[in-house]
Amino acid sequence: MNRICFGCGAKFQSLNINEDGYIPSGKEKSANYCQRCFKIIHYGIQSKSSTPKETDIIINSIYNDNKFVIFLVDFLSINSEVIEIFNKIKNDKILVISKVDLILKSIKEVHIKSFLKNYYKITSYIKLISSYNNYGVESLTKYLFKKNINSAYIVGLTNSGKSTLINKLIEANNSNMKMITTSYIPNTTLDFIRIKINKDLMIIDSPGFIINTIQNEIITPKNSLKVFLKPKTFQMKAGETLQIEDMYLNFNNNTSVTLYLSNDLKLKKYFKEVIFDYSININQNKDLIISGLGFLNIKSQTKVNIKNINKELIEIRNSVFGDIYE
Repeated sequence: MNRICFGCGAKFQSLNINEDGYIPSGKEKSANYCQRCFKIIHYGIQSKSSTPKETDIIINSIYNDNKFVIFLVDFLSINSEVIEIFNKIKNDKILVISKVDLILKSIKEVHIKSFLKNYYKITSYIKLISSYNNYGVESLTKYLFKKNINSAYIVGLTNSGKSTLINKLIEANNSNMKMITTSYIPNTTLDFIRIKINKDLMIIDSPGFIINTIQNEIITPKNSLKVFLKPKTFQMKAGETLQIEDMYLNFNNNTSVTLYLSNDLKLKKYFKEVIFDYSININQNKDLIISGLGFLNIKSQTKVNIKNINKELIEIRNSVFGDIYE
């Protein structure tokens, strides 16, 4: 059996229901999706898959094929580790930032691009899109056409929206190809999948890169951003604690804190005795990034005491918005 699942790229097999690519016996010739993807598409039943390919293996495979690369990352997931992976890719490439239009309605692309280029030292072309609102999807196709690109890899973190973007490209080009599987479970795409978008363009979907992020049964389902994000600002007093689900941040000084996180996360502030795991000092007007969650803009210099957030998941950077929207 040499056929693969169009949803995740796993090779079909009927021997082990717990292994990737499983389909019931007798469906070998007719199935388009493995049982796992079929349940995701039709019933919304999510299940985790096996360990994905290592980052360097994916990058080397792409490099050896010498094709153009579309690197996709959603706006809330940008951090130094993601940019490091982007920089490892030596192919001709473009950095595509998704979901930016969902952050602020009045956002100016030039400011975001300028910040990313200057802060992260990015020399490649940057494009902003939103697959959910079809914002920038058509112009991305035109960009590839103008560069005479007829075959391109699309890569990014697991659960970055690669499959959703490809499905929008399929829709925009009236392709007869079937949609590929999208879900909030990491590592939905298990191998490379070639999708003919139109007669002039083939997109190759790739396994997602894995980095350390906050993933648990409470946060992961709530962390999908499909509607306009509503930044929430709290005026934190010295000694006051901000709760985000089961995570706690305590501020030693008075400061304004704006949260760029999913609207569905439970937030609360209060004075509460908490035994904190560690503390970090933050200078004026910095972003505190929590990998896999989003970021908090902290206006004033303060010490932040933290509980239930792995220190390795936190990064401090200059404010991505600066003073533009104040």
